[in-house]
Order: sequence, then C-alpha cells, then structure tokens
Amino acid sequence: MFPLRNADANPFRPALQYLLNSKGKQPRAHHKQSSSSGSLDSDSDTPRSRMSPYNPKNSTEFRSTSIPLISISRSPSPYARRASNSNPASDTDDDDYGDGRSSSRRPFLPDDGYKLTGWRALLYGGGFGQWLFTTQLGWTVYIGVLVFWLGGCQIGLILMNRIILWSAYLKENYTSHTKLMQIIAGVYKFPYPLTTTLIEMCMTHLWVLLSAYITRWVSPWLTSAGVSSMIAPSRPLQSSSPGGFRGQQKPVGLLGSITRWTSSFSGGIAGGGLFEFDLAVVKQVLPVAIIFVAKVCLSNLSFTWAELPIYTLARIGIVPFSLLFTAVLTGASHSVATLSSTLTATLTLLVATSRAHGRVAWESIVAGVFSSIFVALYPVQLQRTYKSLVASLVPQGELIGSFPSSAAPADYSGSREEARAYWRLLHYTSLLSILILTPIVFLSGEITDISRNCYILDVFFHWLMVVCGGLGSWAVFFCTIALTRATSPLTTSFLFVPRAAFLLPIMAGFKMPSYSWIGIGMCWASCAWFLRARRREGRPVERLR
Repeated sequence: MFPLRNADANPFRPALQYLLNSKGKQPRAHHKQSSSSGSLDSDSDTPRSRMSPYNPKNSTEFRSTSIPLISISRSPSPYARRASNSNPASDTDDDDYGDGRSSSRRPFLPDDGYKLTGWRALLYGGGFGQWLFTTQLGWTVYIGVLVFWLGGCQIGLILMNRIILWSAYLKENYTSHTKLMQIIAGVYKFPYPLTTTLIEMCMTHLWVLLSAYITRWVSPWLTSAGVSSMIAPSRPLQSSSPGGFRGQQKPVGLLGSITRWTSSFSGGIAGGGLFEFDLAVVKQVLPVAIIFVAKVCLSNLSFTWAELPIYTLARIGIVPFSLLFTAVLTGASHSVATLSSTLTATLTLLVATSRAHGRVAWESIVAGVFSSIFVALYPVQLQRTYKSLVASLVPQGELIGSFPSSAAPADYSGSREEARAYWRLLHYTSLLSILILTPIVFLSGEITDISRNCYILDVFFHWLMVVCGGLGSWAVFFCTIALTRATSPLTTSFLFVPRAAFLLPIMAGFKMPSYSWIGIGMCWASCAWFLRARRREGRPVERLR
C-alpha cells in the first residue's frame, strides 16, 4: 500500500523495518531506555531494548505519528480489591456482605474530592453508623429502640397467644370485667400449646430467612449509611473463586439458581445455603437451642392453663435467677444499685400480682416455675454462644475489627465476624429448635387430637392470628439476640418486670385493689432506678466482643 522508499513516513510499517532502519541509522551506544517503558535495565543489550529504539531528539514526533500495534500495559481490575478479615487465606472473598462493596458498584458514594454534609452525610457518607455507635446520644437511641421493640413485641405476642390458645378460666374470670376480653375470649380456640409453638417456630424461621434476603437487597443503602453489619453474609466462610475474571460470574439459569439457593453454596440465612448444617457450629449452638425450646414450651404450657396474674406470679423468679446465673456463669459483679433495684422491682411486682382468691392449676404453677429458670438462663447462654462463634471465626493470631476500605465510608457498626456470628446464631438456633420440638409434638399426641377434634382449621380468623403470632415470635427472637449482644443478659431478663407491670392493669380492665396499684407504681419506680444504675455502670458504646 505504501512504497518502500517512504517507509520512514509510514506509521503502519512493520516492526521488522523498524529494526532494520534502527540498526542502519543509529549505533548501539545511543540506545537508551525510556523511563516510562517500565524496564529496570536501561542500558543493557536485551531483546526488549532492541525492539524499542528511542531517540530523545524526535521523541515527540515519534509518539505523535506512531500507533502501537500491541499494548503491553496491564489495565487495572474494574473492581477494587480488599483484604478479608474473616478468611485471610482466601483471595476471592470480595463479596462477603452482598453486592456493592467497591466504589465502582457504589453509586451512592461521592468522589474523593467532594465532601457530603447534612443529612446526606448520614445516609451516604457513613455518618449514621458513626453517630449511632460512637456517640452517647446515638448509643442511647439504639438501646432504647431495641428495648421498646422487644418489650412491645413481647406484649403483642402474649396477646396473640391468648387469642389462639384456650384457657378454661378466661371467660369465667375476665369477661365480666371488660368488654375487650369478650373479643379475646372468642369462640374459636386452639388448646394445643406445643403445636402452636411449633407452628410459630416454623414461621419464625421463614421470617428470619426473608429478613436476611431483605438486608442483602438493601445492602448498598446500609453500607452507605455505615451500618453494614446488619447485612446477612451472602457466601460461605471459605468460598472458592469461580472460573473467569475476578468480579465476573457465569450466568446460571432458573434451575441453577434454585440449586445454589437450596444447596450449601451460597445464600440462605448465614451464607451457607437454605439448609446450611455445619456440625462444628451445631455443637456450639445446640445448648442454647435446647434451652430455647424448654423456655418457650414451658411458658406456653403455663400460659394456656392460668390467668395472667397467676402466670406472672409463677414466673416471678426470673430476675433473681438471672442475677444468679450472670454472677456464676459469666463472672459478672453486680453493684449495690443494680441488686437493690432488681430485687425491689421483683418484690413490688409480687405485691401487685398477689390475690386473696383465685383458681390455680398445679400444672401451670410447675410449668411457670421451671420456665422462669430457662428464661433467665437463655440470655446468658446466648451471650456465651455468640462469643464462642465470634472467636471461632477469627483466625488465630489476628485481632477482631471492622473492615475498612478506601472506597467505603468509615463503619463502626461491627466487624464481619460479628455479623456472621449473629446470623449463624439466628439460623442454627431456629433450625435446631424446630428439629428438637417436632418429635416432641408427635409424641405428645396433640396431632392425633387435632385430626379428630379440631374443627376450626378452615377459619380465616384463626390462621390470621397464627400468622400474627409467628410474626411476633420472629420479632422477639430476632431482637432478643440483638439486645443481649448490645447490653447484657440481665437487662434482657429484666424486661419481664415492666412488661408485666404494663399488662396487669390492662388485662384486669384497670380494676385492681389499692395495694396492687401501689405495687405497680413502686415497680415502675424501681425500673427507673435500674435504668439509671445501668447507665452509670455501662460504657456508652461498648458492644459484646
């Protein structure tokens, strides 16, 4: 196309002509390597130096006219790389918390030269997490939300279970006091507490699974707000890298997606699939699952056959048992203010629930007393199991910490190990509880009685209450672990006192003797005393590690 005599002016001439012309026109002594070529030996006689002749006099003209045929420069990866804290041996753990950790996949973060202010800094610059977990006001708001969430959901769950379960004393003792109880003591009753508990546990597991996927769907917003520890892990702890370039995965069809979802590959609640079942983790979580099943079953058995004052009276020892278990099992030392406030609240609640005349079933008293032991033991075992899970996730010799990234805002909500341990505790406790309770329900004979004597299984209102009870059970189950992790087992157990003090006047139609009202008032005063003592003793932004 171009004549040979004009080869010097041809920008598309072959590389061989470059070599021939360079040998004929320039001596080897004038060969110098450019500083931008990337070679370390600038004057060495290597094939690379011979293939890239360089004349400093006409370098500008050469670069403006030549077109490189092959680019040996390596383009950077389109995805930012970060180190893994929970699995440092794995070089491909780039997406442990869902999608959106690198800057190229974070559309909500600004460039480095722009600084967010105001409410945008809270939502998009990590300011919300920093305010929530590093300031006194933010930490107080966080604990207050957890306390009101857990207390309100426990009250709602008690009302739902009262509607679902049948009590022989309900109509006889409560209907004459208030018209509200006429609705609660309706026609359709389901007097099977173990079966009701199993149904609520199954619904709790489904709601926990849904909540895990919701956190992954909204992971860009949670990460931008600085609360990425709320995101459920989307991959197993030790995941192998798929074939292809980093950050790219082969597309899978519908069948492949279902297979991955139901297998131990990814997804689920804790990142190990829908049916994740690790024997090492099962051994750690099995004690807390047994305690949880005993707590829930005995509480529902006592609640089914007793009035609310008798049910509260049978479980009055929850707070003293919690003081004992936290001191013996965790080595916690309680101050004088904590001991005085908790014991005073328990005694005043005892005065408020005492009745001169009342019908008592011995089954409800025995079940209530034993359930109070497991209710007090459950937060203590939760804390111990959570710490053991976190310790098992941290490699030996490394310190637990958050996951800083140059592209991500500062995150003070917790580390990846803490988040994975939290979701693992949710998954395995829920799954093991269902596996433990299922044979107990069949051995109790309730399934046979339901198939023969229950004629309300086609009533919409009954299943609506069951669904509401499952939702309340999920809320209590989810928040109990969060509050225990953020505060202490004693604080979680102490919520029994204000909850009972709130429910007693409502269930009695605000018609109680004067000594009961005095006991209720002193009980609320003791709760305020306990709150003040805990605020003085606890550090504002201390999380359980």
